Amino acid sequence: MSQHTQTRYPSLTGKVILISGGASGIGAAFVEAFHQQGARVAFLDLDQAGGQTLAAALGQDRVKFLPCNVRDIPALQAAIAAVEAQWGAVDVLINNAARDDRHPMQDVDVDYWDERMQTNLRHAFSPPRRSPRE
Repeated sequence: MSQHTQTRYPSLTGKVILISGGASGIGAAFVEAFHQQGARVAFLDLDQAGGQTLAAALGQDRVKFLPCNVRDIPALQAAIAAVEAQWGAVDVLINNAARDDRHPMQDVDVDYWDERMQTNLRHAFSPPRRSPRE
């Protein structure tokens, strides 16, 4: 962990932050930075070991790690519901989960394309379930 900034944002104290892809890299830096501001930070990731390690390092009082595959929309909705059940409505959402593999265009097939769209974009557009219109 590192000190990200000397600047303090009192308006973030106690806010509920939800970050996808928060166990490593930029996502982990978001988790740490919001935690340093006094926010309650929930983060999702496939990397259970990395997520548990980060949560343990920051302390479990204002940090909640939820293993979650953002491509599984019902599991994502359940994770969001778990955060809201514990801390109330999410104030800040950071859709950070993504895959950005570099490769030649000719190596892209339909399955590869579909997997990247599900990982990088689909979870960001998950409208709430609505009852059918009468």
